[in-house]
Amino acid sequence: MDDWVFIDTCIWASFFTKPSSLEKQAIDDLIDADRAALIGPIVAEVLLGFRRKDQADWIASRLRFAHFTDILWNDWRAAADMGREMAAKGHRLPLTDLIVATVAKRVDAYVYTTDPHFDLISDLKRHQP
Repeated sequence: MDDWVFIDTCIWASFFTKPSSLEKQAIDDLIDADRAALIGPIVAEVLLGFRRKDQADWIASRLRFAHFTDILWNDWRAAADMGREMAAKGHRLPLTDLIVATVAKRVDAYVYTTDPHFDLISDLKRHQP
């Protein structure tokens, strides 16, 4: 799991809408290397981006290639703790970002994102294509 990469929703958006983007090529490379990983909240966010159910269903079937990691009870607790610590420093992070970071740390995986919230988490391994 240490070479897995959790691909954030913002990267998936580019993957699906910009076929010649750096993000598209990077995800293709991660898929080819069997390194792409997901958790439930990212799957839900990606699928919410499609208005039609048939489109979302087709995308869901394509996302099944990625490694899927369950979120454990202790992950939710750790995400809440991280959220409180960040809030005490004046930073309110979305729950999805907190849980992605928490699970990535637990399984020693990287996170591929352009979301600046993740810049605030100093001990997070970041994927840089």
